[in-house]
Amino acid sequence: MYSFSARTNGSGSAGYGHCPELHTTARADRASYTIAVDLLDRVDAIVKDVIAKVVMPSFRSLRPEDIESKDTPGDPDDLVTIVDKAAERYLIHALGDVVPGAVFIGEEGVADNPSLLALLSATAPAWLIDPIDGTKNFAQGHPDFGVMLALVQSGRTRASWMAVPAATPSGYTVVAEHGGGTRIDGRRIQPARPTPSMPRGTVHTRMMPADSAKDVVARLRDRYEPLASTGAAATEYSAIVRGEKDFVIYYRLLPWDHAPGTLAVTEAGGAAVHLDGSPYAPLSPNQVTIVAASPELASTIRTWLT
Repeated sequence: MYSFSARTNGSGSAGYGHCPELHTTARADRASYTIAVDLLDRVDAIVKDVIAKVVMPSFRSLRPEDIESKDTPGDPDDLVTIVDKAAERYLIHALGDVVPGAVFIGEEGVADNPSLLALLSATAPAWLIDPIDGTKNFAQGHPDFGVMLALVQSGRTRASWMAVPAATPSGYTVVAEHGGGTRIDGRRIQPARPTPSMPRGTVHTRMMPADSAKDVVARLRDRYEPLASTGAAATEYSAIVRGEKDFVIYYRLLPWDHAPGTLAVTEAGGAAVHLDGSPYAPLSPNQVTIVAASPELASTIRTWLT
């Protein structure tokens, strides 16, 4: 269990959160116990703060000198902005005492020091941070971008947050916890979606090896309704949770891009699996991966592809 500093909410007390393993345990002696803190709400507040203080003030206000190319293997068109870096610094500082002993694996930190990724294999809890997911959209003033976090330990995503602040008509936040479901702005998502005969989805082939992409496209031809990519994992995964898409297929599995969204989809009753049927995990290597609104649909798509 994670221990937190004693804090109270606005009424002078603190409630026990949704996931007991992420919270302190009150001892029998109520005069001396440590107050349990709702980790989900505490981190949700941090995400809202970074959006209000760092992200949105610069949205559609960036100068050319605020944007630069980023040397990302396999993606020569990748960008980074001053907001990506500032938001990541803000989140690391704000999350510093939320889970004592946790390490931080941020997209921009890994760009500067790739060895940080090895921390994901350690036993310590790890915060995965994507400070601006969909940087190209953000830099161009498009609303399809998000702030994403995931808390990972022992190879399993324990909780995740995906905030899409510029979505119309209003922004939203998707919060998920392992074994505790998925919520959009506090509303629990009920996993009750039938498998459609012509599912709507997006196949992300840009990062696939050419032969794999050609095979996937050929096997799926006329089996689904193609929908355009939003250009950001935060909005792609949210589209499944929100009922706007039935599936997506990815190949490149950078953990900060996929750990938050796969937890949100699976906790909403969906599935995230590789072609061999094994489930996605934050340490999964790059491979064709199906994320679908239901296990039945994921199984059907696997059948089409294998």
